[in-house]
Amino acid sequence: MQSRRLDPAMLAVTAVMIAIVFVLTRVIQIPTPAKGYIHLGDAGVFFSAFAFGPWIGALAGGLGTALADAAGGYPQWAIFSFLIHGAQGLLAGWLIRRWPTTGGLIASAVAGGVIVVGGYLLAGMILSGVAAAVAEVPLNILQVAAGAIVAVPLFLAVRQAYPPITRLGRPR
Repeated sequence: MQSRRLDPAMLAVTAVMIAIVFVLTRVIQIPTPAKGYIHLGDAGVFFSAFAFGPWIGALAGGLGTALADAAGGYPQWAIFSFLIHGAQGLLAGWLIRRWPTTGGLIASAVAGGVIVVGGYLLAGMILSGVAAAVAEVPLNILQVAAGAIVAVPLFLAVRQAYPPITRLGRPR
């Protein structure tokens, strides 16, 4: 059985993507009625998953958004963000590895978006009540749609300019 070593390049890529998701989540925060906020972090989560695969997408999405919640005055949401955006990155990265086409990118973004909207609906019910959580659904749809609208063309442009990017997230 072959032992896997921690690849310093992948560690660096993961750290940079966590930081990018954190910044995209923290820079613009628009408060919502359920005491949460909408942000651009989904663009970073989707890009991480598309470019580097499911595990980096999950780590970048989960840690980047949870740290932004904790640092931005929303610590009650941090564990939910970690789980929801982590699952978003994991699923989007897993799907794009199996369907590496433009249609696959869109399907991956839609699947990741369903996780975010459904996850925050459940989290909002726990933290803010049913009415507030249901009121957040359109805002969460807007948030993930904006993230996908940024991430899909960005990834396509980066992949065209630097095709080896898709190999960076794969184990050696």
